[in-house]
Amino acid sequence: MVKTIVSPSKLSEIFILKSGVMEKDIKLRSYLKYILAIIVSSIVLVACSSDNLDPIREETKGWTVEKMYNEANEQLTKHNWSKAIKLYEVLEATYPYGTYAQQGMLDLAFAYYNSDTPELAIPEIDMFIRTYPTNVNMDYALYLKGYINYYNDNGLLARFSKQDLSERDPKGLKDAYAAFAEVVTRFPQSKYAPDSSEKMNRLVNALARGELFRARYYMQIKAYIAGLNRTQLLIKSYPNTIYVEEALAIQVVAYRELGELTLSQQTQEVLNINFPQSQYKNHPWVFQDMPWYSFWRS
Repeated sequence: MVKTIVSPSKLSEIFILKSGVMEKDIKLRSYLKYILAIIVSSIVLVACSSDNLDPIREETKGWTVEKMYNEANEQLTKHNWSKAIKLYEVLEATYPYGTYAQQGMLDLAFAYYNSDTPELAIPEIDMFIRTYPTNVNMDYALYLKGYINYYNDNGLLARFSKQDLSERDPKGLKDAYAAFAEVVTRFPQSKYAPDSSEKMNRLVNALARGELFRARYYMQIKAYIAGLNRTQLLIKSYPNTIYVEEALAIQVVAYRELGELTLSQQTQEVLNINFPQSQYKNHPWVFQDMPWYSFWRS
């Protein structure tokens, strides 16, 4: 825990204004990509769902809700995701209420995720959470939401390169953390609580590491104000992580480059007090270039 952090109030407004365009541009690009993926998936789903489900509707005509659910669950157990999804979708449309319908929503979300359509799984879980807030399986619903956000690697490149959590879009990581935190807080005795707690710890470190990498990048391109903003966010949001030391060292250099020598010296003093054995005590922070594929592994 950092004992004292310098708060450069007189520069904060300037920092926010000057770095705002860069920060918003990054967030906008990420958001647009996410929206585009949902729109494309929705168009494909709407265009194909009717034709795809017609044979299943014909096959299941006259089935009881119990028989339909059991058949869907059997396909789920066999990892026949496509058939399971179609059966659960017909179940949801034909028998929208009751115990089987509620469990079917969670099973459908799980099948969506395993068929590489997590963008459909999360809305299904959210609908379940809103519609059945007192369901006995709420701990599983929250855990599943966290699990999907945690493991959703957003693309083939991430899979082949074994992408680190910190290199991913922080929105999904924060959503995962929030879901796991709810499991731990609301259902401390749940069988999903221990794994939720462990993943929360990993997520905190990943989020802090991600902020550090962005700060490094801004320092590399001499965007010192944006780099300061990132390090300030890291220190404020993740004060117990190992990345605070380097964040302070980056601030020392950034303030110096901006001509704020007093703030640079004050921050160096904070660094020395909190990290007396720091490598940055006598040697200033310097950006070290690295191959793109190992950027997140330092």
